[in-house]
Amino acid sequence: MNGTALGGQDPATAWVEYTSPDGRAYFYNRDTKVTTWEKPDELKTQQERDSVWKEYAKDGRPYWYNTQTKQSTWTRPDVPNQPIKPLEAPGSRMDLDRVPSRQPSMQRREPSRSRRSASRGPRSRPPVPATTLDSRSRHEYKTIEEAEHAFTSMLKRHNVRGDWSWEKMLRAVVNDPDYRALKTLPERKNAFQRYITAVRETELEQHREEQRKQRTEFFALLDTLPISEYTRFPKVKHLAHEHRAFCAIPSNKERVELFDAYVDELLEKLGGERRRVRAQCVRDATEYLGALSISAKWTDVKDKLLEKFGDQMMPILHLNPEKRMPMDILYFGVRDKDTVDPESGLSMLDLLDIYEHAITDAERLESDRRKHKKDKVYRQQRQARDAFRQLLNEHVKEFTPSTTWSEFYPQIKHHTAYTEMLGQSGSTPQEMFWDAIEELSDEMYNERKQLESAMRSHNFHMHVDTAFDKVC
Repeated sequence: MNGTALGGQDPATAWVEYTSPDGRAYFYNRDTKVTTWEKPDELKTQQERDSVWKEYAKDGRPYWYNTQTKQSTWTRPDVPNQPIKPLEAPGSRMDLDRVPSRQPSMQRREPSRSRRSASRGPRSRPPVPATTLDSRSRHEYKTIEEAEHAFTSMLKRHNVRGDWSWEKMLRAVVNDPDYRALKTLPERKNAFQRYITAVRETELEQHREEQRKQRTEFFALLDTLPISEYTRFPKVKHLAHEHRAFCAIPSNKERVELFDAYVDELLEKLGGERRRVRAQCVRDATEYLGALSISAKWTDVKDKLLEKFGDQMMPILHLNPEKRMPMDILYFGVRDKDTVDPESGLSMLDLLDIYEHAITDAERLESDRRKHKKDKVYRQQRQARDAFRQLLNEHVKEFTPSTTWSEFYPQIKHHTAYTEMLGQSGSTPQEMFWDAIEELSDEMYNERKQLESAMRSHNFHMHVDTAFDKVC
């Protein structure tokens, strides 16, 4: 804190008054660089110069000393030039640890011991009074907890708030006896910090509670206004600018935020109900189109759906555009349980979406049916081929590489394995017969090659008249 220059163009202009952190005033001479707790004579009034009373301080608490009677008192004398009944003084010296030290800058500082000695002259000080006429005498506490409780109670009595600084608090309570319930300055500062933290938390909770109350009242006000999710804040401001709940909100920004929160809650509430109603309508319409043919056209299906579910369409779709009410008035009735939500139900897009899903399901079912049928035919044809192949294996001993289909056909033309093969895709019975003859030819060719190789290895020559016994 800046000092204040006192006086005019005389020597008093060199003196500047400051205040220490504990609230005590001291003085600094810019010419002599002297700092003192005592008010210089240049700054005193004539009455102060003639007075026999001198003012001092102990632990930030002022007391007065009579230079004639050599007595001290805690009470300010009413008549500066006349001594009052003195208090008994123990003769103890003044606490000299608080004397200002050097020239202060832009902040107040306490003087050091060296500057104090230079400014005050002799080190002996008037004795500090041991008793007081003030009924609020200092109380000695047995425990640190009791002392801190007394200190905190003192702060409460002086209505110290959470935004107070240590210096501001000190100026308000320094003369209270309970300020000295805690002996040291660190103990006082720590207790003050704990008190400020608790007060700030309490004030914050009170602020939150007040905000909740304002929010509840503001929402109750909005419930009475003809608004919907399409309403904008300027209209609300126009309708409710004189209402108590509206004016209780401190700023327009907070009102806009609360209004946005209200609209969000309204949308969530309406959206949940609309989704529930729409889901039920969609289920009903889907079941109705469950047996839809893949050849069904949208124009035909739309007429059937409108005829069946016309009462479940959105009421807003049935309004006459020439007689349509303002949107706010229309939606205001939604909050009345006896009215119908204009957007609750099915829209034309919902019907189209239901049709598309129904067609997709019908096509999928048709595709599955065709695939199942194809698989069934394939299995039947495979079983018929297996049966005919078994029939060929039964007659393979009768075949020779020169056997023809015309020779074999009369034997099987009435056999079931042959008739079930007729008309189906894939290999025909005749093709399967020739496959069997070809396999027989390959087998006989391989056996002939093996026989010729064996004969060559044994230098055996086969002739037309060679007996079979010689070959074996």
